[in-house]
Amino acid sequence: MSARPAPLSAASPGDQTWSHVAAFGALWGALEITLGAFLHVMRLPLVGVLMASLGAMLLVAARQVYPRRGTTLATGVVAALCKSISPGGIILGPMIGIATEGALVEAALLAAPRSRLCAVLAGVLCALWAAFQKLIMQVVFYGSDVLSLYLAALVRARKWLALPDDAGWWALGLLLALLLLVGGGAGWVGRGVGQEAAELLGQEEEAEEAP
Repeated sequence: MSARPAPLSAASPGDQTWSHVAAFGALWGALEITLGAFLHVMRLPLVGVLMASLGAMLLVAARQVYPRRGTTLATGVVAALCKSISPGGIILGPMIGIATEGALVEAALLAAPRSRLCAVLAGVLCALWAAFQKLIMQVVFYGSDVLSLYLAALVRARKWLALPDDAGWWALGLLLALLLLVGGGAGWVGRGVGQEAAELLGQEEEAEEAP
């Protein structure tokens, strides 16, 4: 069995790595502006998780083709800047979310960008961040008292609905399982798509260099 060709290296000064970073970032930003806005208007549940998983898939795929460190983080920054030109104007929450997702994928792929485990971890981290970003940001700005308010509201809701004491833990477990499935699956698919793209590009380069 022949080994897959290595992904395109970003080491040469004349390469086009950063132009591809801009292209992938613009693509992700366009998806956030169009598809993301449409899904939010439809008021579907967990839209943020879905869009973050799609973003993770795109980032993981791009990193398979252009493996230079820092490119994934830069792609996230480009996508966040593109989000600022959406019809809603500059909205810091989504922009911070997108840039953070880029940083999370960069961190997950730092040690082994072509690893299945790292790709799955990247997707899971993005899904978790999207699900809990609002809560995390509120704790950062308003302190840990926010958690007490949320917990008190959940206890009241449980009593009002006459649910068992452990119902909240079951709900949290199901949510985490869903996030692991959606985010991890997105990372897995992104790795596969990216490696296939790297192989095709490698074959094209070999054909161009052949006499």
